[in-house]
Amino acid sequence: MNDQPKFEEIRILGLEASEDEATPGRSVFENEEPNNELPPWTAPPETSTSSDDQWEDDGPRWADDVPAEHESQQPVGDLSDSSAASFFEEEATQGSSQISGDFNPPLLPPDEPLPPLPTNDSPSPDPIQDGRGGKRRGRKNNGSSGEGRNIPIAIVTGLALGALVLVSFYLGSGVTVAVATCFLVLAAAEFFMAVRRAGYQPASLLGIVAVAALNLGAYWRFESAVPLVLLLTLLFTFLWYFTGVDREAPMLNISVTMFGVLYIGMMGSFIGLMLKDVNGVGMMLAAVIATVGYDVGGLVIGRIAGRTPLAAVSPNKTMEGLIGGMAVSFAVTVLITGQITPFGDSPGDLGSAFVLGVVAALVAPLGDLCESMIKRDLGIKDMGSILPGHGGLLDRFDALLFVLPATYYTARLLNLFGG
Repeated sequence: MNDQPKFEEIRILGLEASEDEATPGRSVFENEEPNNELPPWTAPPETSTSSDDQWEDDGPRWADDVPAEHESQQPVGDLSDSSAASFFEEEATQGSSQISGDFNPPLLPPDEPLPPLPTNDSPSPDPIQDGRGGKRRGRKNNGSSGEGRNIPIAIVTGLALGALVLVSFYLGSGVTVAVATCFLVLAAAEFFMAVRRAGYQPASLLGIVAVAALNLGAYWRFESAVPLVLLLTLLFTFLWYFTGVDREAPMLNISVTMFGVLYIGMMGSFIGLMLKDVNGVGMMLAAVIATVGYDVGGLVIGRIAGRTPLAAVSPNKTMEGLIGGMAVSFAVTVLITGQITPFGDSPGDLGSAFVLGVVAALVAPLGDLCESMIKRDLGIKDMGSILPGHGGLLDRFDALLFVLPATYYTARLLNLFGG
């Protein structure tokens, strides 16, 4: 125990006394003595005699004493000046769309419901405020539907269109899919032109090609072609805006482009899917009959007994017309489609036709009202004017676009495909 070494002291690192002693006015990192000493604080400040000195001998100059002509006292800019106003106006208009005119398409729906569309003999409403503060101009009612429709011309146009469809059915699936593809392409062109007039800038050419490819691909390669065409369409739409073909609001306009392709192209592709089957012409005829029954029944009964408005998106439609159209659609589907293969394999076999009648009567009004909602949002009455007395092809086939997939899946559910 006594052999252990004894510690004289304990030293803590960091607490040793500094060997150097700093003196005022000298840096601890310098070895030489300071050359200059600060004057006492009571001494008056020395005045500089340099040529660039901004101070006078009698002391500093305060802001109140600066002459009015000095540059520091001049205003930076006057917003009332015409040159300043033009500068701000040019800067604001440079970022706006070159096609939209005085309307920028809303990113969000308006906070308040849109006012009713004008009729032929009523003046155009005031501009509608959109969700971003822009103005959407109301368009005139061209009188192609509702009370302003020219019934004799509409009947002649409908008969001619029906004759063309029946002739294509008679000539077979190949002619039918060709005629249907032409109709879908024209309907897609109407849609993209309508949204461009409203201020959007979709990839119109790409969307029209995609609509045609969906129907033809479904006819040639059945269901496997639909997701492939949609995938390619999405990729090329991204490239359309990425490479600068269009640069305005890419996310908004990509969404509008894909919506048009899905709405018209994908739902219309069920024509090709049905016509691929040996009983495809019968399925198509059943879908057309159910849709025509709803349109004609709703128009006639609505004009005769229509009293109760149906929805704000379509002020000319009535609840009585809706119920009447559904009833007529169900009746003609059961009575006529029940005699057509594959929904009626033999006279009196009405089970499959009954199911289709119920389904078609429910989805046909939905397709009609959804297209009315789109037109209402765009501020237009009709998508086009290619069909006298009816408007555009999309106006005439809006319910059919919903009845087509309903007919296809009803046939699949009832196992009516023969191929």
